[in-house]
Formats: sequence, structure tokens, C-alpha cells
Amino acid sequence: MAEKKLVISDFDMTLTRFAYQGKRVPTTHSCLFIFAVLLQMKELLNRYYPIEIDANLSPEEKLPYMVEWWTKVHELLIQQRIRKDMLAHAVRESSAMLREGYRVFFDCLAEQRVPLLIFSAGVGDVLEEVIRQNDVFHPNVHIISNYMDFDHVEDRKESYMNSFDIVLVKDETMDVPNIGYQSEKQS
Repeated sequence: MAEKKLVISDFDMTLTRFAYQGKRVPTTHSCLFIFAVLLQMKELLNRYYPIEIDANLSPEEKLPYMVEWWTKVHELLIQQRIRKDMLAHAVRESSAMLREGYRVFFDCLAEQRVPLLIFSAGVGDVLEEVIRQNDVFHPNVHIISNYMDFDHVEDRKESYMNSFDIVLVKDETMDVPNIGYQSEKQS
């Protein structure tokens, strides 16, 4: 019996670059900075990002700050009434980019029919658009992330569909990856 493979990855600063030519590359949330909330979101980033990367704080100490940050950012996004059709433009106007060698990585996994599960605490709609605009959104790519919820007239609803922050969830059971793996195995 052949061994079945599976690749699990984060997105922001894992599949995407951290910096390019000395400038930070935007995260999925930062891609939305082209909207009116630019200054407010940058202020939140400047306040909370140092807490997120502070090695002297335990995850338990960081948790309330990360929830507070996540909540405030999402409230700002809701206020902008972002429509689904605006996301492609936001990604095109951003300097978001995948890491060097991304095409070989994505294409090789697709060719070998190896499922790629991308877990992200970012904005899933933006993440998908980055991958789509780079022409590597293959059928083997599965994304578990925070998605915007749009209503009939394409206005942002005041919630995220399946909202959860992957970074804050520590689940060592591998239930979600196994579900993705099993569905890929059956196809």
C-alpha cells in the first residue's frame, strides 16, 4: 500500500514573504488597509504585534490581548462595509506576495495529488484571492481560516462565517487535518 502524504501550512509569513526589498509584505489583514481604516489598523498593529511576538509572555498572558486585537480589527472591517467584489482589487493593489519558489511548491503538490491544508488566523477570503491571483489555487488546496460573511447584496454582515482564530486554538488531536485528508483521499 502506497504511503499517503499531506502538507499542512500556515499562510501569512509562511507561504507569503515576510519582507521584500527591505519592506514588510502585508498579511491578509493588511491587504485590506487600502480601505479607510488604514491608520486605525496600523495603530492596532503597533500596539498588539509586539505583545504577540514577546517571548517573555506565556500564551495564556497573550490570549486576552490577541482576542482584543482580533475583535477590534474585525469591528473596523465591519464598519467599512466591504463588498466581496472589492477583495480582488485590494489584493491587486497590495504588495502581497508568495515566497520564492511558490509555483514549484504548489504545482508539484497538485501534480502528485498531495493535499495542502492551509490553516490561517488571517482573512480566508483574502488568502484565497492571493493564491488565485498567482494561478496556484489547485483542487488539492484546502483552507481553514476566518471568512467574511456576505449577504444578498454583497455587503459585509456583522460577523465572520465560522469565525475562529487558528493561532489561539491549540488542538493536538489533528481532527480537522484528518477530515481534510480523508475527503481528499476519497476523491
